[in-house]
Amino acid sequence: MAATNPLVLLHAFPVDRRLWEDVVPGLREAGIDPIVPDLRGFGDNRGDLPSVPNLDVLADDVADLIKNAGAPAVVAGVSMGGYVAMNLARRYPELVSGLVFVDTKAGQDAEAMIEGRHAFANQVDAQGSDWVADVMIPNLLSESTRQHLPGVEARVREQIADCPPVTISWIQRAMAARPDSLPVLEDFAGPVLVIVGENDAMSPPSEALLMAQAAREATLVEVPDAGHLTPIEAPSIVAKAISEWLAERFE
Repeated sequence: MAATNPLVLLHAFPVDRRLWEDVVPGLREAGIDPIVPDLRGFGDNRGDLPSVPNLDVLADDVADLIKNAGAPAVVAGVSMGGYVAMNLARRYPELVSGLVFVDTKAGQDAEAMIEGRHAFANQVDAQGSDWVADVMIPNLLSESTRQHLPGVEARVREQIADCPPVTISWIQRAMAARPDSLPVLEDFAGPVLVIVGENDAMSPPSEALLMAQAAREATLVEVPDAGHLTPIEAPSIVAKAISEWLAERFE
């Protein structure tokens, strides 16, 4: 699989590529060596963000990455990473052989959510981002994870603290501008895997079901007790779901 269909793992917001670090060993045990980039503005990738926020910028970056890999890729994205994967499939369908959506949704944000994203961005611009982790973590991680896996919360807090305020506000505005992507799933010819945390408050299982129903060929996996960041909350389950799906669909 690795030689013909590279696997690209895209992280969520406002964390970075470390979100996937506990999933990668399980994938490698299955013979899969994924490409795990920091998206622009995150982690070690401090590339300039253009004046007009738009997730197409990140999709274009991933397209360049796939072109350098030399073959169409299976692209997996968590939350915001899923939005980027949808933009990629819309703009560069020839570069995408399969899609894995983790804790994300395809529908456009409701007006109240769009207004909330802009208010969030404006507050970061005015006050910095020291408050962001406290506000977001109850929605990012399930109550079970926060109670029983305190180390996971500490790692997520560290990643949020490392995310520059300018990236946080830019991405919020870019996500507010994203279009409805259900038509992308309806048109996509390749296989789709949808993974969702049972207790995901931000992109609940009902949204995952809509995505699976929209796709031509989809597999749906629900992760018990997990919230919005299943790769760090239940990495072994996520690694198993992806590796088994890849073996079934691409080998």
